[in-house]
Amino acid sequence: MMTENLILPLEAGIKQVLNFDVKEVPSFSPVMAKLLEICNDEEASVQELSKLVETDPGISAKVLSIVNSASYGLRRRIAAVSEAVIHLGFDEVKKLSLGVAIFEKMVKPEKQRQFDRIFFWRHCLCVAILSKAIAEEIGYPKPGEAYSCGLLHDFGKILFDLHGRVNYDDFITNVTKYPGPMITEEREIMGMGHDDLGAYFSSRWNLPPSLTLTLKYHHRRFEHQNLSREEVLLISIISLANFLSWTQGMGSVDIIRFPILQPEVEKNIDLSAIDFKKVIRGMDSEMENTSAFYNFVFPSVSQFRENMLRANLSLCTINTNYYYTEDLQTNAVDVLHIKNSITTPHRSLDPKEILTTTLKAIHKDFKFNRLYVMKVVKTLRILKVIEFLDGTDIEMDLTAIEIPLNERAGGFIDCLRDKAPVMITGRTSGEKKTLEKFSLKEMLIVPFCSHNKVIGILGMDNVASKNAILPDAFFSIAIVANELGMAMENAGAYEAAKAVSLRDGLTGLLNRVAIDDLLAKSFRNAVGGKQALSLVMIDVDYFKKFNDKFGHQAGDNILKLISSALKKMSRPFDSVGRYGGEEFIVILNNTDLSQALVYAERIRKEIENLGRLVANRFPGLSLSVSAGVSEYQANVKNRDALIAAADKALYRAKETGRNKVVSG
Repeated sequence: MMTENLILPLEAGIKQVLNFDVKEVPSFSPVMAKLLEICNDEEASVQELSKLVETDPGISAKVLSIVNSASYGLRRRIAAVSEAVIHLGFDEVKKLSLGVAIFEKMVKPEKQRQFDRIFFWRHCLCVAILSKAIAEEIGYPKPGEAYSCGLLHDFGKILFDLHGRVNYDDFITNVTKYPGPMITEEREIMGMGHDDLGAYFSSRWNLPPSLTLTLKYHHRRFEHQNLSREEVLLISIISLANFLSWTQGMGSVDIIRFPILQPEVEKNIDLSAIDFKKVIRGMDSEMENTSAFYNFVFPSVSQFRENMLRANLSLCTINTNYYYTEDLQTNAVDVLHIKNSITTPHRSLDPKEILTTTLKAIHKDFKFNRLYVMKVVKTLRILKVIEFLDGTDIEMDLTAIEIPLNERAGGFIDCLRDKAPVMITGRTSGEKKTLEKFSLKEMLIVPFCSHNKVIGILGMDNVASKNAILPDAFFSIAIVANELGMAMENAGAYEAAKAVSLRDGLTGLLNRVAIDDLLAKSFRNAVGGKQALSLVMIDVDYFKKFNDKFGHQAGDNILKLISSALKKMSRPFDSVGRYGGEEFIVILNNTDLSQALVYAERIRKEIENLGRLVANRFPGLSLSVSAGVSEYQANVKNRDALIAAADKALYRAKETGRNKVVSG
């Protein structure tokens, strides 16, 4: 893929996030550019490298100081760079030279700041070392190229620190409040991610195309791009190295963040084939040697362990919150639908109804006593029954049963791995315990798949009749399961389209149609006495001035920024939507007026703080919001009256000076 086909930011977009005239940006150091070229060229000669190093006094001095150090124990002093290259090794001098050039010309800090350049540089070195090691492990043909791309993968952050309209120190201080990916916060608050910024300047400076690609995609999905196998592997290597660095507590900033890895990486790199113990041990050794070279302290083993513990605690917290957030939403089956079953036509688009119909059809045709659908809960590594049909009088709640997916699970693991029907007869301790839970001697399980991925298991037994399950049924039920998988895939597309139709295209929040529907349900519950209900209407102050002064794109950025803050500060069971133009609405279930006022004031203050943070992106204007709050009372006739009360309170807030919260 040629880099000219990459979608890079426009110059106008760069001007909105950086504090200088893009046309006056100094060029990339010629020495650094040539070093990159040599590092990426597997056929480069010793003479080329020696000549280049000799042209830069800083680099040549460092190389000579290393070769003449006590650790090499040479009997005579080396004065020629070409001789130093022979003693140190070609690859080692390439790495040292490139590192020194980048450190001295781009990274070297002038003062201690929130964005600690030394900490950042340790991360860059860590990713570079890991990239080279992973490249060698998987047989990537250019490990030197992987090293240089790993070393420079984050240099967009340096540009933000030097020239960002939003102060990067302030950004990092603010980002510690939120657990999400740092790149997402950059895009919202800085106005662009360091990935896009780095790729823009890499392309502008005519740096190697491989570097531009890795800068652009080391955080992004890239499966949809027309990339060569080598390009896909390189991006995957850098992404994996970056991920590993963060898990080791060696991120680019001194805060804990849970790392995220694109699905493409695991698709293109066989992680089980990598000797990670060897890779990490090699990283430790190289980093200890490098720390003396750059005069920084490398974390001790105990510090590493603490960093790793904190990173894992952070990740576990996110996973836990995600799990229980899902649990709070609904117990809806995250399964797709049936279009045409072998036994019965399915017309419904309701997942529960489709599963029920399928179980009834199998029960009718094959006479099993009980049938059930099990789903893998990845976070808990269990199989859980989500739907069942019981044709007996036993009255057992099968949805309470959980099946651990461990080394003793036997046939359940075989079914998931081989995607084939399995008879569970108690051949392992895990199978025996599961059969005991179901009060059985045997059960048949059959997987159903979508795109060759198991999304659920059909289980069946004869708990009451004790009739044996004959192998003759395997083939027929496998066909039904196959139909189920295909139909569920179709329904998934329907559900995705339906979800999109209920979302605002710009902010991703619920749109007015969705909000009106949810408010109708919440209002009915409030009228029935099932829950308290409050409503918050939020409006951007002086929004028209942002559009008039900076254009519609600036207005869009403001709306995205506010919508992101609303999502972060709302509870899982609150409904947040864009109600039109610059107006937002939040349905606060189980919330009385006093609690709603506290929530609205928190939102107002948070937007005010964000306004101060991004002030330099919009000089001359301050970002703030006003809010109106209403609560359901017995005299509120309908949902429209509740909205009208919040809307009236909102405009009273604006009339009294804006940037206020008023109740109605």
